[in-house]
Amino acid sequence: MKKLLVFLFVLYTGMLSAYQVNVRLFSVMKVSGVTVSVYSGQYTLWADHKHLNDTLANGVIQLIAINDSIEIRVPGDTLGRCAWFKLEPVGMNASFRIKPTNINTGTRTYDDALRVNAKGGLLQTVNTADIEEYVGGVVESESGGNTVKEFYKVQSILCRTYALNHLYRHTLEGFDLCDGVHCQVYRSRTSQQHIHDAVFETEGLVLVDRNLSLITAAFHSNCGGQTANSEDVWSLSLPYLRSVPDSFCLHMPHARWTRKIAREDWLSYLSLKHKYPVNDSASCYQALNFSQGSRSVYFTHGNLRIPLKTIRSDWQLRSAYFSIEEQKDSVVFRGRGYGHGVGLCQEGAIRMARMQWSYQNIIPYYFKGVSIIHLSKLDFFREE
Repeated sequence: MKKLLVFLFVLYTGMLSAYQVNVRLFSVMKVSGVTVSVYSGQYTLWADHKHLNDTLANGVIQLIAINDSIEIRVPGDTLGRCAWFKLEPVGMNASFRIKPTNINTGTRTYDDALRVNAKGGLLQTVNTADIEEYVGGVVESESGGNTVKEFYKVQSILCRTYALNHLYRHTLEGFDLCDGVHCQVYRSRTSQQHIHDAVFETEGLVLVDRNLSLITAAFHSNCGGQTANSEDVWSLSLPYLRSVPDSFCLHMPHARWTRKIAREDWLSYLSLKHKYPVNDSASCYQALNFSQGSRSVYFTHGNLRIPLKTIRSDWQLRSAYFSIEEQKDSVVFRGRGYGHGVGLCQEGAIRMARMQWSYQNIIPYYFKGVSIIHLSKLDFFREE
């Protein structure tokens, strides 16, 4: 076990010292073409190990997938085809813009390098970026850019921990992480100076458990006043992901929600999917009048237990923390919070940061028994 920990430590610190992570862009989209241009700094352009004319980096380049090759186009000309294309930064502060040509989505801006491959008429675009620049982009994508810096320090440590803990989940596909919710949302480089500052003021800091292993750094928008145990959502009990009360988020934007559903639709759902006895008057009344004072895991009736997370998923509710009341021909779901409820409550943490709580105090409130540590110091705490 100790050998495994040391091996993982070498991987993590090696990655940190290299300052690079490979992230697939537009990972959930079928992109057949992109336009690319330099936003800042200088780049050299490569196609199949051949150095292209650097003056091309001053304009817009279009890359089109043709089966398993890439056709390179500039305004008024086609330069040829290649198996792969790369923008390689020269010096510091280099960034580029990229936009799919076949999908209606906005232009994105990223730091550092870009590599493009083609397969089956589709492009795979991979951004190789400094890990701290990547974290900055994730922080802004996951939590917006309009709150206090201390919260962004918290989010930076969580996003960095999550990234390093899941660094090799896409290795067989030719990159480290994707830019979607499967890994972490990464829509662009950060455009906010206070986020950039928060990231670099916590550079290299991660969260570890009592065994000095990187934790599952879960977070969600709003817990509704009480976070959830990890096993209540993911069937895996983790000692640092325990349910805690949280009054800080109760007056924040996503603390409460309502959803009205036709009474007949709700009862049909319970009957058809879960074999709930809706024709029994007492059972029917219970189905139409359900309350959660503190967080529950199941909607229960006798021996029948329906996971509340299943109801949330089936009805696309904001959270599994809700009560139900009958209202004429409808049932009204009165919910609390937004998200799965495990780990950090973002809006609670924002409120705490506004109240002058430091990131050193906010993190242990939500994650029990964890330590904030720099990756380079991990070996100091390990036994020989």
